[in-house]
Amino acid sequence: MFLMLIGILGSSIFAALPGIGVLLLITIVLPFAITLDPYPAIALLLGIGAVSNTANTFPSVLIAVPGSAGSQATIVDGFPMAQKGEAKRAFGAAFTASAIGGVLGAVVLLLSLPILKPMVLSFGSPEFLVLVLWGLSAVGILSGNAPIKGLLAALLGVLISSVGMDDKTGIERFAFEGEYLVDGVSIVLVGLGLFAVPEMIALSVRRTAISRTQELGHGLMQGVRDVFEHWWLVVRCSIVGVWVGVLPGLGSSVADWFAYAHAVQTEKNTENFGKGDVRGVIAPESSNNAKEGGALIPTIAFGIPGSTSLALMLVAFISVGITPGSAMLTDQLPYTMAMIWVLVIANLIAAALAMGASAPFARLSLMPFYIIVPMTLVLCMASSYAAHYIWYDIITFLMFSTIGYFMKLFDWPRPPLLVAVVLGSQFERYLWLSNARYGWKWIMEPGVIAIFALVVLTLVVPIIRRYRRGKTMSGEAPTPQTRALRKGDICFLLVIAAILGFAAWHASDWVLRGSLVVLCLAGVGIPLILLQIYLHIRAIRSGNVAPSPEAGETATVLRRTLEIGLWLAALAIGVFLIGFHITVALFPALYVRVYGGGWKAALILAVLAEIFVILIFDTLLEVFWPTPELFELFGLPYFA
Repeated sequence: MFLMLIGILGSSIFAALPGIGVLLLITIVLPFAITLDPYPAIALLLGIGAVSNTANTFPSVLIAVPGSAGSQATIVDGFPMAQKGEAKRAFGAAFTASAIGGVLGAVVLLLSLPILKPMVLSFGSPEFLVLVLWGLSAVGILSGNAPIKGLLAALLGVLISSVGMDDKTGIERFAFEGEYLVDGVSIVLVGLGLFAVPEMIALSVRRTAISRTQELGHGLMQGVRDVFEHWWLVVRCSIVGVWVGVLPGLGSSVADWFAYAHAVQTEKNTENFGKGDVRGVIAPESSNNAKEGGALIPTIAFGIPGSTSLALMLVAFISVGITPGSAMLTDQLPYTMAMIWVLVIANLIAAALAMGASAPFARLSLMPFYIIVPMTLVLCMASSYAAHYIWYDIITFLMFSTIGYFMKLFDWPRPPLLVAVVLGSQFERYLWLSNARYGWKWIMEPGVIAIFALVVLTLVVPIIRRYRRGKTMSGEAPTPQTRALRKGDICFLLVIAAILGFAAWHASDWVLRGSLVVLCLAGVGIPLILLQIYLHIRAIRSGNVAPSPEAGETATVLRRTLEIGLWLAALAIGVFLIGFHITVALFPALYVRVYGGGWKAALILAVLAEIFVILIFDTLLEVFWPTPELFELFGLPYFA
């Protein structure tokens, strides 16, 4: 019990630190865990892993920075709730749903062991292909009233997922004869750029606290009541999480998106999804902890870890004498039962801890923008460099920040791009394996037909239901854009068309197996871009545009946007010229002073930022910071 409590507490702290995650904590305790007996090892490691998706809700709701891959979908409605002064309600709903989801995941694990083993063993690449297709089909649901833009965002995500070494042909796709892109684009950089920076830019332009109401209310218990009011949604999304966890290769990166899409598909009155609907928090939070129970099924039954963290745990379990396979259902059944009990108890304790910490965390939503913005940007910059420890990571992060900003500006749905980056490579791999093994006969496999019918059913039924009510995809009429935004969106579309065209031209020299997906993306994407441009032009000519804001307001927004853009550029240039440690202290202090904060606040923020970098990145991650350019130029000593 003591080791489990240590694991839960450590996991909660690490999960609450955006960009860090509990994988680091598991790596740290692994040498100690393999010296323990089986039961203490289970308690410690599963105490960490079982609650890894509980406390990561804090940064997702408060600053739109995903605490880990499993909390990305929570941003969509969690951050708008914080903006409306409902951070406490979001926390209450999230932690209650996480606890119930984790318990349901453990129960399903207990009940499903004898049932799912033969089912999963019967799955081949065609079945996995259709399941991935099911995940990609959620793009239409996540696109709201912009289905064409959502599909284009997904196509762009699949194109990004194709970057790197192609495992079918050995071709280095879009690596441009360099080494950086051979391993592909890090999902961490994509997530930070798409969600965190655009929201910080908007906050800096607005120049208020995250909460626009300047109130917190007493919504913690309201969030708890929301979960029990929507208990059937919790059950369904928990089952979705378990199912995604069972399938090796999917894991927490998409479990929350599957659940969110399911909620939008099946719930009534979905017009507020994406605007701060509590159901948009309940759905992903129910699934991401339930996923841990599902991921244990292939780990226990076949020795196939359902996630990266479980892969590390599996090493420790084998080292202490736990043998995955049939023994876990016979001779070593007590170990399996111990795992189930740890899942149940750990989720309940972690939820209680997180609920207790909700009030102080929620107060962060009332802090001035000049404290939240610089600290978040510093954190994002350091986290982006920690992806691979090279300068190119910062450049990639800034590139996706720019893309995310324009997507937010022109009302493009960002979740489809992130989902497609996660699932794109798997879709391509399973498609190639299916065709290589079975030709096109795999389409007629009974399992494929059954799953495909389920995919069609979950897509068509909600559309028909909304059509009968006379509603659009999200339940309301689309909000028209201003004339200037429509023209800007046309320019953005032309840039994407150029990217797709260049990608197709660059891929034309590859063998067909390596270039087919890129050519298909261009063949589908460019006509869709032309269609969206036509719709914009028709709207402009017909006058279907929103009134333009006053000239003074437009000038203010433009000036403030340029200002925060320059601050972000200065942060990147600073870490390059004078190093992370000096920049991390100077940047928040200068930002606070320029925008109205006192010297005391500036100094406190500078010290806190420096302590955070030293403790997390220097001590725990052991990041090797590069020698700054000016230090190298003048031959100055640099200690980092």
